[in-house]
Amino acid sequence: MSKGKAMKVFLGLILVAAIVAVGVVTFMNSPNQVGQKWAEALARKDAEAMKKLVLAKDQERISGLLRVANMFPEIGAQLTGIEDQQGQKVARLSINFTRVKVLGAEISLKGNVNLPFVLVRDRLILWRVDLEKSEPLIRDELRKATVEAIKQNPALQTLLQFFKP
Repeated sequence: MSKGKAMKVFLGLILVAAIVAVGVVTFMNSPNQVGQKWAEALARKDAEAMKKLVLAKDQERISGLLRVANMFPEIGAQLTGIEDQQGQKVARLSINFTRVKVLGAEISLKGNVNLPFVLVRDRLILWRVDLEKSEPLIRDELRKATVEAIKQNPALQTLLQFFKP
């Protein structure tokens, strides 16, 4: 084989390898993959794994999110889907809990809340969680879930009646 042909074959192999590498990175960082990794990290309450999945500007927000998550001693989280909402990707996570820790006391309270996390592109092909954009959506969902959980728990309803004027 001549030097010219060998060089063309070599360059062709490099091009194929580069295309495969971009494909693998794109798949591993698709909205579905990032959403699933986010659900798993949130369920484990793994700050380091979560930091790898958020935008750099949101690193400090992880501790606040974990403070809320720690109110639920045992949680399960799974990705239920990716939606397009007003031009942005939103990962929907189903969060299940059985107990809530408030003011040092644990209350048996089963519930489920579907939390939305906004996903944005970072560095052209990587998807990351944008906590700043997610926070207002999460607050709304948590309010709804709290009201629903209280409606389904007679003991909490009685306790709240005690505090009404």
